[in-house]
Amino acid sequence: MFETLKLSFSEAHWVVITILGLYTWFINKQSASAKEMLDLRLRVVEVENAIKDMPSKLEIARLEGEMRQLNEKITSTNDRIEATNTSVIKVERGVNRLTDYLLDKK
Repeated sequence: MFETLKLSFSEAHWVVITILGLYTWFINKQSASAKEMLDLRLRVVEVENAIKDMPSKLEIARLEGEMRQLNEKITSTNDRIEATNTSVIKVERGVNRLTDYLLDKK
């Protein structure tokens, strides 16, 4: 009777060891290696540095406001330049008329 129990215990021992070996192999296969973990950490650090250097939403909003102000100033400057050009054209016509008048009188 004890011999059948011994056989059963040895079979149970073999089954447990086999299951434990398969479990260990499966866990090692699923877990990341140290090199993979190092690579992931480096990638995370690179992403964090890239995000740190990016402007915040507040800075972008401030820059957009400044760009709108610059566009308004450029538009008003262009309007003044056009008005000045119109005035210069009028003055040029007057000078040409005076020149023609003086040339015709002599």
